[in-house]
Amino acid sequence: MALKHTHLLFVVLSIVLFYTRAFSRLGSGKLAANKGVFITSHSVDTLLLITAVVLAVTAGLSPGQQPWLLQKIILVFGYIALGFVIAKAGAKKIKIIALGTATLVLLAIAHLAVSKQSLLF
Repeated sequence: MALKHTHLLFVVLSIVLFYTRAFSRLGSGKLAANKGVFITSHSVDTLLLITAVVLAVTAGLSPGQQPWLLQKIILVFGYIALGFVIAKAGAKKIKIIALGTATLVLLAIAHLAVSKQSLLF
């Protein structure tokens, strides 16, 4: 139970830091460029992924046997890619579209995590 709560803490911190950096990039970008924010964000994301793997292994979950988990992993990769788009895109419109899409992806990830029901197959 402690591992699950630790994972959920890292989920919340990761999302807060993601939106902090994203909104900063829509503006001046100063906060997103801050080395402390950068290091903290990547450290939290690393710990989030580690706790996710440990949770899956501890629970005996395999993406090959749990379609919802495979979909969640795929969506996490998409979320990461959208973060790169927000960070690297020059046009504000592209950043806004990527941020909106990332929000939808996060909602889908949350749905899968809570319901454990596959969205696609």
